[in-house]
Amino acid sequence: MSTTSGAAIGSVAATPARRDFRIPLGPRLLSLFGVVVLAGVSGLLAIFAILLVRADWRVSLVVAAAACLMAALTDYVWRDLAGKWRLHVVLDADAVTLDLPSGRSLIHRPPAQHLTVPYAEIATVESRLEGYRSFGMESMQRAYVLRRRDNELIFLFEDRALGTAMASSLFGGIAAELAARAGGTVHDIGMVAGQGGVLGVWGTHAPDWAAPPLSAAERMAHRRRAAMTGSLVFTIIIVALAIRLLAGG
Repeated sequence: MSTTSGAAIGSVAATPARRDFRIPLGPRLLSLFGVVVLAGVSGLLAIFAILLVRADWRVSLVVAAAACLMAALTDYVWRDLAGKWRLHVVLDADAVTLDLPSGRSLIHRPPAQHLTVPYAEIATVESRLEGYRSFGMESMQRAYVLRRRDNELIFLFEDRALGTAMASSLFGGIAAELAARAGGTVHDIGMVAGQGGVLGVWGTHAPDWAAPPLSAAERMAHRRRAAMTGSLVFTIIIVALAIRLLAGG
């Protein structure tokens, strides 16, 4: 009797606790702020373009083009916001429930998925670094994919701006815990280079998941460019703030 009770207690104690994962509120609110600001600027530029038609149609066209650019950026940040706000991962004792919006990746463009996958059906959780070069600048991210035992791939999420001070490292922990519950570890398959398009926003393209990894020398070159790009962006922000303060003074 006591032996059975002890075994039952041990079984309960060994059952992994339920883990409910969402992206923290801070990054979500930051994306929301970006959408509001960009949408406001887009609207103001559109109004100015209309008001300038009679005064100078050439200037009106330039302002209208700027309004279209800001509207496109607003859509880009809106997709990022939707991806961050809706992403939800629940690790239960025997299965993972995935609520994955399409905006969870801005380059891979995976479909939205909502499904429950038993750990017994998971072959591995894989990750890789991805470098995207555009106009001499480089962005680097780490993508995570769940591979089922039937070889089906499910794109999970990605950490962005790696190698810079703006790096987003939100998903390493939850990916490692998911892999552990499935009886393994996150399998790093190396690094690949994709098409960065225009500033990493338009015309980007991710390589196939089966693409061969880059050599060590190529990986190092991508890392250096990503670090230089991050430093450049940070410097531009500091200089812009300094000019603003000086002008205000």
